[in-house]
Amino acid sequence: MDAAKLKIGQRSRITLDAIKGRTFRGKVRRIAPYVLDLEKQARTVEVEVEFDKPARDENLLVGYSADVEIIHEVREQVLRIPTQALLEGNRVLLYGSKGVLEERKLTTGLSNWEYAEVTSGLVAGDRIVTSLDREGVKAGIKVVPEEGKSEK
Repeated sequence: MDAAKLKIGQRSRITLDAIKGRTFRGKVRRIAPYVLDLEKQARTVEVEVEFDKPARDENLLVGYSADVEIIHEVREQVLRIPTQALLEGNRVLLYGSKGVLEERKLTTGLSNWEYAEVTSGLVAGDRIVTSLDREGVKAGIKVVPEEGKSEK
């Protein structure tokens, strides 16, 4: 969906399944001049990314599985939430008054698999549910929050 924003030379972040916890910098080297239609309703564009500086002390092997995030825009000092906390329709469950969960509609900006920028609907310090997969978690129920890792 962001294929039109791709440009040769764009910065990227590369993570390798075989090397946990490390992120490598790279840049877009080639963008295919066609779109692949491999699965029903899934279109992809082949993109080649090269490492800025290959890790000399890592045992990099041909064929490693990698995830690449191509950076087409960056915003600093914004309110963001974990992307996994978003419900369908850009909604979240907010810890409201008297400990009752309230559904809140948000407007989001930039996002990736990890975080989504919040442009309206929340303010810094609002507490939201990030464990949506738990049984019974829904708007209108009274909860006691569990303290987790704080996001900034």
